[in-house]
Amino acid sequence: MTKHKFGGPWTRLKLAILRDYLGFFTRALGKTPFNLYYADAFAGTGKQSFDDESGQGAFFEHEDMEGSARIALNIEPAFDGYYFNDLAKPHYEALKELLKEYPEKEPITRITNLDGNDFVKRFCASLRSNDRAILFIDPYNTELNWETLTYVAGSNRIDLWLLFPISALLRMTPTDSERLDPALVKTIDRLLGTDKWQEALYKPKPEPVHDDLFGEVENEGMERLNVQEVSDFVKSRLEEQFAYVAKPATLYNNGRPLFLFMFAVSNSSRTAQKLAEKVSTQILRKHQNAR
Repeated sequence: MTKHKFGGPWTRLKLAILRDYLGFFTRALGKTPFNLYYADAFAGTGKQSFDDESGQGAFFEHEDMEGSARIALNIEPAFDGYYFNDLAKPHYEALKELLKEYPEKEPITRITNLDGNDFVKRFCASLRSNDRAILFIDPYNTELNWETLTYVAGSNRIDLWLLFPISALLRMTPTDSERLDPALVKTIDRLLGTDKWQEALYKPKPEPVHDDLFGEVENEGMERLNVQEVSDFVKSRLEEQFAYVAKPATLYNNGRPLFLFMFAVSNSSRTAQKLAEKVSTQILRKHQNAR
């Protein structure tokens, strides 16, 4: 079977949070008239092994673990349908093999081999008024276009768990604006869904305490906001589109932020928002406190 070597110890935290929310979702809505779906835009293979096993540390066993697709298939009460997608052909084939272990769920599962952005758009378009879904978007790097999230927000039927690559954004936006690579500007525009990020993420450097010998002040230039402020900006972008956005969990490796694990609710019902807010806050706090 294809080995899906990706991630590290932070992956366990991400998947533990996801597992708890999937369980809550099907329990809470299982007796309602809604059809419940789970969709995974970058589903991998159903198993995951760390890319760098040396980074697992003494508290993590050096073994494969359940990936998001297998976690979803094992949730009880079960979903009414599953949508798994991965652009990598070996992952797509591995997902089909995984499904053979769950013959009772084969008729209600669709596995596709699409670009993740295309998959999300098609999935959102397929939902009807009586459908409710959890969508897990866990790109490997910067594959996700922010524009894609507008389809999720507009669905009014999806709870979104999104892994945002904050480390990639920090790499592409150097502390000193003069070092910004013009070749990366369009990538950042696509990742953040706006070309106004330079105004938002950079501020004037502090003025020097003293003038130089000739009484002139050098051009101080612009410097990027700190990591927390950049993360707050990403959250604010999501809040522009979604009814509710939780404070994200920051996933670290060796003390450095890698991803923001973000939760957002598209449902316009205030009752649904309040319940999702309460439960997601409890789950995020539980797992972050346990680290």
